[in-house]
Amino acid sequence: MKEYVSTVVISAPQAHVWSILADAAAYEDWNPEIVSIDGAIAAGARITARVTLADGAIRSVPQTVTSLEPPARMEWVGGLPLGLFVGRRIYTLTPRPGGVEFRLHVQMSGLLAPLILKSVGDRQPMLDSFSAALKKRAESA
Repeated sequence: MKEYVSTVVISAPQAHVWSILADAAAYEDWNPEIVSIDGAIAAGARITARVTLADGAIRSVPQTVTSLEPPARMEWVGGLPLGLFVGRRIYTLTPRPGGVEFRLHVQMSGLLAPLILKSVGDRQPMLDSFSAALKKRAESA
């Protein structure tokens, strides 16, 4: 399994940061990694995220919102049949003095994970750009 983690402390109320994360239609206004989402973020919902790869290409990635616990946690899972590839994105918001800590944890596993990881490149810079953009958006409002 390959894992990536990006964290940032955001000086904004947890509910405000959550409202940004849960607003699928607005991702295109602020997010450099996930440039748009088709569908609404809701428990059990199927969405398609358009994700920027390391080489700048954009790929459509179908996901299911497998967990939604406002205003603290959500999880999206996508992949290939039979567990050949499983991509999991876990978003958490933890209260801190003066704001929240945002954590994005991405896990990629399965028999075909090495091939898919090679095709998408190093995800860390894009995940860090997601976190930085969320911080900027939440703190500027």
